[in-house]
Amino acid sequence: METQSNHPGRGAVAAADGASKPRRRFLGALVASMGGPLFAVVTPMRARAPSHRLHLQDCRIAGSQYYDYHKVLAHLRVGDALRLRRQTDNPHDQRAIEVFWREHKLGYLPRLDNAAAASLADRAHSLHAEIIGIDDPDEEWEPVRLRVWILPA
Repeated sequence: METQSNHPGRGAVAAADGASKPRRRFLGALVASMGGPLFAVVTPMRARAPSHRLHLQDCRIAGSQYYDYHKVLAHLRVGDALRLRRQTDNPHDQRAIEVFWREHKLGYLPRLDNAAAASLADRAHSLHAEIIGIDDPDEEWEPVRLRVWILPA
């Protein structure tokens, strides 16, 4: 048996057995844990702008102090495209992905953050990256922040 909700202006149907109360508590706890209202988390598909790429991750370039970062720092700009290359023969990380700006190696995707990107690259998905921030190298050990995108097949 179903009854109309007593909440004014909603007209929602609630189960007469009270099953909606635990559901509301669960959804309330879920929204609270995400730090915002539910509408900010769940966006209907029709409301999203069309996109030809999918955001995979944001991270910092690892190991930049060992590669060409210092040689090209003055030329790097937010928005610059980066090239990612899977390095399957890396003896230290079986999921290694190198990061290049033009022909200069800047480092790697961090080992703790490269599993999804490596798996996608291994399955021939096209990964692209761009610089989203450059922090003061005197303040940050790994100053270049990047965003990784997947181009859907």
